[in-house]
Amino acid sequence: MSDYNNSEYCIKCSVKNCMYHSNDNTCHAGKIEVGNSTACCCSETCCDTFKAKG
Repeated sequence: MSDYNNSEYCIKCSVKNCMYHSNDNTCHAGKIEVGNSTACCCSETCCDTFKAKG
């Protein structure tokens, strides 16, 4: 997944204070992990890859 401009591999993200957020509203983390294994709906999930910008 080295071609970030290829929409096939694009992960949209609007969390502007994450270090992996790009100005085109995409995630540039090498991998992502979505958490809360007991979630019943999307509002109960979270991005466990998030790291605040320093």
